[in-house]
Amino acid sequence: MKSLVERQVGTRIAKMLQDVQHKQGFVGDSDIQRIAGQVGEPVRVIQDVVSFFPHYSRKPPAKCRVAICRDMSCRLRGSARIAKQLHAIADQVGHENLHVHEASCLGRCDRAPAMILEGSDHGQSLYVDRNVQEYCKIVQGVLEGHHPEPDTDRETAEKTLERSEIDCYRSDLKGQKYAAVKSFLLDPSTERIIQALKSAGLLGMGGAGAPAFSKWDEARLAPGETKYVVCNADESEPGTFKDRELLLAAPHLVIEGMTMAALVSGARQGYIYIRHEYQEQIEQLRNAIQEAERLGALGANIFQSGRAFFLEVFVSPGGYVCGEQTALIEALEGKRSEPRNRPPELQTNGLYDQPTILNNVETFAWVPSILLRQPNEENIAKEKLTDPNANVDSPGLWYKYAGRSKFKGKRFFSISGDLNRPGAYEVPCGITLGELINDFAGGMKDGIALLAVALSGPSGGFLPAILPEKSIRIPKVLDKDGNETQAYKYPSICVAPTDIRQLPLDVDASREIGFMLGAGIVVYGASADILDQAIACSQFYQRESCGKCVPCRLGSRKIVDMAEQLATSKDPGELVPNLIENANLLSRIMRTTSICGLGQVASEPLRTYLKYFHTTNQK
Repeated sequence: MKSLVERQVGTRIAKMLQDVQHKQGFVGDSDIQRIAGQVGEPVRVIQDVVSFFPHYSRKPPAKCRVAICRDMSCRLRGSARIAKQLHAIADQVGHENLHVHEASCLGRCDRAPAMILEGSDHGQSLYVDRNVQEYCKIVQGVLEGHHPEPDTDRETAEKTLERSEIDCYRSDLKGQKYAAVKSFLLDPSTERIIQALKSAGLLGMGGAGAPAFSKWDEARLAPGETKYVVCNADESEPGTFKDRELLLAAPHLVIEGMTMAALVSGARQGYIYIRHEYQEQIEQLRNAIQEAERLGALGANIFQSGRAFFLEVFVSPGGYVCGEQTALIEALEGKRSEPRNRPPELQTNGLYDQPTILNNVETFAWVPSILLRQPNEENIAKEKLTDPNANVDSPGLWYKYAGRSKFKGKRFFSISGDLNRPGAYEVPCGITLGELINDFAGGMKDGIALLAVALSGPSGGFLPAILPEKSIRIPKVLDKDGNETQAYKYPSICVAPTDIRQLPLDVDASREIGFMLGAGIVVYGASADILDQAIACSQFYQRESCGKCVPCRLGSRKIVDMAEQLATSKDPGELVPNLIENANLLSRIMRTTSICGLGQVASEPLRTYLKYFHTTNQK
């Protein structure tokens, strides 16, 4: 078995490949041989990694490279037509001069359609929210030697944080960054921090929704001198972009949350794993890390305490599957980003088989506020009903009671589509979908009727505006013996059929009711073509499958075949009964046998289209 030092060579390989790709735009045979010689690995090991990730090119690039987003909100705003026009330009000028790539979600769903342009002279440039003529003009201008002013994420990020409470330093403790770290070093009680996260009810914000305190506590108690803290900033789920805002407008919150995790667990090294399309965010994070080091909040001697924590940014070589936590760890180790079989879990056997805390950007970002903000009198009074000792120094209580009614906490949702104000919004957990659409996102664009909603990007499929009877569970309140009472747990949905706008936005509630809730919500008006969306989402999963497990590799291809067959059929009514049966069967098989979440949800876009929309969308 290789030693820990030998295994860490993998991260060095990944960084060397990224450096080559960034400098010259491709990884050649000589580069692979050179890297293999420098790290003492066979050439096939380096080739295996390069062949897996979409960001690595094996041949010299075109002078101008364009990536146009093809998923969900961008597709809704006409990205397919834009891509067609750009391909026509490439045919005219030659593909050695212009390469057009229809990319998976670029994380700018609120300003769709989005395009990223790369060239040897100007690096990566972002362009958003423009029509087909404007995008063609931009590309033609670059080909002629001009460089139109690119767009930025900064303005939207600042607006998002201005209307949020997550950054405690903007209000209560302005100018006192890393106060949570300083407070812990004065009273280094790891049990107090774990209890604060537990009391607050802070969950993982990457999709799974696991309690944050349990991950931290398991890693803290796991044996081993070497431990790690990793932040998942890959954010590649179509429809999701809230981490983009936090990384740019409040990177110090993420850094401080990770530092607290390190101090609690005993980790000395951390990584922020971020998608390569977030160039502004990458630069901001690196600057913030340098600032934290100057302040004494990171490094070999944090605030003269003798405690050490080193943090660096690791840029993803691409691929949606990297967002799966074990696949992300594989990529950090310089391997193909293929999900691991579990158990064991990362908290005991994570990066380089060492105990690792891995959380999402938002989860880490909430930690300083949870630890520093004091509860108000109302919060304390509520808590005293179950804990007579609750007081103003009880950490986490303000967050616990920030939710709606019985729901805990606050969180961010990315919401886009046919809306007046798409964006990332911090909301109390438990508000209804209708409140998010109307009160935060400004209602439906141009007053168009609501047709469908994707509540978890493509992962939960498409739900109709009115949910038919028996399409969701309507749980009742249980008595002290566990028996159902006559009272409904969620009164807003107790009437069937159910208006989807009445669904409460809470992870635990969504599981009880029977729908998947993620951080990215896409809203479709009456003019949307849901079959077209279902086909595009099915193609997304087929393209992004890592291919490790047979059910996902073959099942995702079969789903695409079925969707395309339906789209091209002259008599879809005849096909639908068999397609419904086959899609449901395939869904059960893939959910049961796929290694990771990608394969488990790949059938949902088509399955839910067939269940809810095939009759209404038939011509």
